[in-house]
Amino acid sequence: MSSINISIPHSLSKDEVAAKTKNMLSNLKEKFAGMIDSVSEEWNGYTGKFTLSAKGFDVSGTMIINDASIDIEAKIPMTLAFFKGAIESNIKKAVEESLK
Repeated sequence: MSSINISIPHSLSKDEVAAKTKNMLSNLKEKFAGMIDSVSEEWNGYTGKFTLSAKGFDVSGTMIINDASIDIEAKIPMTLAFFKGAIESNIKKAVEESLK
């Protein structure tokens, strides 16, 4: 497994960020039907654990909502390590769009 670590700054309250980002993966599953096979999110306060399967590849990780940032750590299969930059960019874009 390869690791992805992203910190996305925000200027909202933690509660606003939580309201906008919870269920974000479920919404992405609907948006990318056929690409994302399964999604699971479990939240405990401001910490979310997630798993998803896309095109047969499993991804898991955590998202922590802090006062000024959202920190995401994810594990991706080594076979996707070559695409790590693109994956990080897409994750960041999805989170930033959900915060609007």
